[in-house]
Amino acid sequence: MAKIAEHESNNAHGSTVGLNEFSDWTEAELKRLLSYQPREITEEPELLEVGGPSAWDWRDHGAVQKVKNQGQCGSCWAFSSTGAVEGANFLKNKRLDSYSEQQLVDCSKQNNGCNGGLMDYAFQYIKTAPLMTEANYPYKGRHGKCEYVKSKGVGTVSAYHDVRADTTGAQLMAAI
Repeated sequence: MAKIAEHESNNAHGSTVGLNEFSDWTEAELKRLLSYQPREITEEPELLEVGGPSAWDWRDHGAVQKVKNQGQCGSCWAFSSTGAVEGANFLKNKRLDSYSEQQLVDCSKQNNGCNGGLMDYAFQYIKTAPLMTEANYPYKGRHGKCEYVKSKGVGTVSAYHDVRADTTGAQLMAAI
């Protein structure tokens, strides 16, 4: 509660915080929940050379879903991957679909299901197996048998680009 009050007292950041099911967890409990070690990507990312606006909030343009909850499954890589594909497909098709994180958890074999993974591996998988919608392949919060139905795959990836951790603001804007 003290952290929330401190955050809210400084409105310069323009964001809000609140309570959720993790609010009463200790730092040790949270670390234990998030204790997987992702594999490193060794390829150099391709940086794009384009300009963009100085500020942009995709929520104002209908391009992002409401916050989703991965539960006790270490599948943040799947949620970030579907979020990226949802936004990109929104820009292409002007329709915001909710794609299946569970499909990635169950079927993306280069990743480790609930034990972690990488967006790059998810994107590589999606190039060959478009994502089903959340409605057709709902999230269970645990690894299971792959139940992918190719004819129901609609969320696609044709290309993706990485940015390095030391990327400057200008390089980040170029990638966006």
